Amino acid sequence: MLNILIASHSKKLAEGLTELIGQMAGDVNIEYSGGTEDEELGSNFEEINEKMTRLAEDGLVVFFDLGSSMMNCETAYDMLDPKLQEKVILAGSPLVESSVQIAISITEDTSLDEIKEMVNKYDLNKLD
Repeated sequence: MLNILIASHSKKLAEGLTELIGQMAGDVNIEYSGGTEDEELGSNFEEINEKMTRLAEDGLVVFFDLGSSMMNCETAYDMLDPKLQEKVILAGSPLVESSVQIAISITEDTSLDEIKEMVNKYDLNKLD
């Protein structure tokens, strides 16, 4: 089954969203990176990179809030082996709405192409 990674500047936001998704889509493995390693607002590249690398093998959808979280997710993605890149989707869609909707849609049979279609339906895409 596909994994989800939430990357946010705020640890509280990332924890809360992970908790919400966990209650609604309990079978989906979801992890987060929130704030800096000093627990300040910001983004932690090392943590994002480690989690993305570890979770990518089974398929991964990465959601992020803005700015350096987006940049760190893009950089971690670029550092992945090309075979792992094929298994990762960077979702530039709205963080809360799309991560919840997509998480509750994931089943054992959900493909990355189906997830890409869902992400592309959002009018707002931070990667455009």
